[in-house]
Amino acid sequence: MLSAMHPKIAVYALLSVALLLTSACPCRAQERAAMTFDRFPVEIYRGHLKMPREFHRSSGGLWQDESGKPASQPRVNFAGEYYLAVHSCGTCCRYYTLNNLHTGVEVSEVRMFDAAEPSPVTRDGRSYVPVLIFQPGSKLLIVQYALDLCTAADKHECRERYFIFEKGHFRVISRTFRSCAHERENPE
Repeated sequence: MLSAMHPKIAVYALLSVALLLTSACPCRAQERAAMTFDRFPVEIYRGHLKMPREFHRSSGGLWQDESGKPASQPRVNFAGEYYLAVHSCGTCCRYYTLNNLHTGVEVSEVRMFDAAEPSPVTRDGRSYVPVLIFQPGSKLLIVQYALDLCTAADKHECRERYFIFEKGHFRVISRTFRSCAHERENPE
């Protein structure tokens, strides 16, 4: 079809198609660059905190979870009024709890990011451990999937996906990227 066209028109047609295709699909780098914590801000609750029942102080004054394992003192660390905590249940086994410190309500949907023993596997059969990255003043949740972390693999890889937490639910807002761009900021 292009050979029958005038050469100048054919070049313009090809350039138009190329421009249309590149503008219709955002570049992967641009898509990921738009996923910043400050793009999804929330106001941080500063009132009386309702402590989650699975956390308590030991006789020595240290915070513990329901299993008696050391824990951080519950504080707003996610989405303006939530305490998102990671709990260990063994090697490469972790689970998460999410508590609204304003209302006292626990959000069980966070269990979708749990990794029990044996570790969950990706569609391509690789085991993974999810690592959650979050901030107090943002409803953005970055989930990093550390691949083959608990196997004898020579090279461990990371995949990353972005979620928004709204009205008590996590909503995925990106595809799964084949690498991780964010540093792990949450030591919990």
